[in-house]
Amino acid sequence: MVLSIFENHLLGILVPLVLGSIALLHFLLFKEYIRQDKIQTKRLKEMESLVQTEILRSKGLNSQVGKLTEIKEKTQQQLDLIKLQVQSIKADEGNPKKKTR
Repeated sequence: MVLSIFENHLLGILVPLVLGSIALLHFLLFKEYIRQDKIQTKRLKEMESLVQTEILRSKGLNSQVGKLTEIKEKTQQQLDLIKLQVQSIKADEGNPKKKTR
């Protein structure tokens, strides 16, 4: 008889303890989930920032490549003109004209 009264009181104490422990574990689980979610959101924002920076850098490089191509074309045209002038001078030296005074 004493044993059954002791068991009833023990169960009366253990049940709230177990339920309280389960509630505490759920609270800790959700708290950790929220913390991890904040960290993941921060990482995604940083990654988005890096992607935007890379896009701007790529646009800058593309612009520089366009400018360099334009400069190269102008330089090539000037070199072609100089070559033609040199050839013209050599042709004039090969065919000396009579100088008249």
